[in-house]
Amino acid sequence: MTKTDYRKELLLLALFFVPLAYLGIIWHTLPATFNTGPNNEQQIQTPADFLLLMIFIFFTNALIYALFRYVPRTDGVAVSNVNTMEHEYYRVRFIIQIFLSAFTCLIIFMVQHGYTQAMERWAFIGIGLVIGGIGLYLKNLKPNNWVGIRTPYTLESPAIWKETHRMASILWTCTGIVFIAGAFFMSLITGIFVIFVATFILAALPYIYSFRLYNEDKG
Repeated sequence: MTKTDYRKELLLLALFFVPLAYLGIIWHTLPATFNTGPNNEQQIQTPADFLLLMIFIFFTNALIYALFRYVPRTDGVAVSNVNTMEHEYYRVRFIIQIFLSAFTCLIIFMVQHGYTQAMERWAFIGIGLVIGGIGLYLKNLKPNNWVGIRTPYTLESPAIWKETHRMASILWTCTGIVFIAGAFFMSLITGIFVIFVATFILAALPYIYSFRLYNEDKG
């Protein structure tokens, strides 16, 4: 297992906290109420409602950060170019974190300046884009110790790695599409519940699938 690059981790954490700092700075400028209904439909909300949405988004961002940072890296696969794979690991994380931070800041900016129509819809679309994007990335990912579905079973067998990532790619991509489509129908509370369920499914099913393939391979 390679050592953590703490300078890059600190930069990733700084990117993560940028929207939180922005929200704290502009919080006192938010109006007492604002309309979030699509097409000018009356749907009055307060800063407290907006704070709930922000907590949901920050929690989602934290889950994605933790997924890449704290899922253990193992030494089950020998790679020909460790530096290249480690660079790819951080490159993917920076792309995701920059997108999440920029998108969160955009939502805060829209509310600050009165562009609050369908605010929750845009939040769910952004989350769906991230999940779907990760799904597409997983499709052709080669075995490595840094990025992907790194279970003991995928790291032991290139065939299990390939099949598990094919399945995970479909699962994550379809989940992202469902989130984007559901953004036009889901309420905030429903969306929070769905993201909790989806987080468990996206993490658990590929692991279970790789375990099943491993047992089938062993006969």
